Amino acid sequence: FLGTYDSIRRYSYPAVLRSLALAARSLPEPQPRELLQQLCAQVQGGARPQLAQLLALRSSFSGSLLALNRLRVDHARALSRVLFLTPHLPAFFLRHRLRSHVLEIRHLDRALLHLGLGQLSEEELRAACYLRGLNSTQLGRAECRAWLEQWLRLSCELQASEASLLAHSMVLLSLNYSQP
Repeated sequence: FLGTYDSIRRYSYPAVLRSLALAARSLPEPQPRELLQQLCAQVQGGARPQLAQLLALRSSFSGSLLALNRLRVDHARALSRVLFLTPHLPAFFLRHRLRSHVLEIRHLDRALLHLGLGQLSEEELRAACYLRGLNSTQLGRAECRAWLEQWLRLSCELQASEASLLAHSMVLLSLNYSQP
């Protein structure tokens, strides 16, 4: 079932990337606008973003059009599908629910970092990756661990106001990561 659910999730990835690229054009600052457009083009072209690239854009996701509470409705719906949330809610509830789920994952990340990845069984490691957007069924333990370490570095670096970047990172970091 994980493969089926992941294909449903992956079906929304192009919509999230298109919405993100469209929103990037509307950013008022030229440097973040160009960086985000380049990032979207790279990911659409099959590349994997670096952690530094994502962190360089963090301010663009907190107070601008890219903040979760300001996303366009179709953009919020696509992100909701990535998190397996129902996209058929009024915009206010949809955005609130997105933010709530992403912040819950952020809290779990902090607890996981405190616990240590070495404490996780292989099944728990795969489940942690899956929750954060990565289909880990075709990956080895080392690949799952490396991806989750990168995710945790990003998640624990971000503030609650930057939850939108974390939500988008579910797509950006997993889309081109060792596809089956």
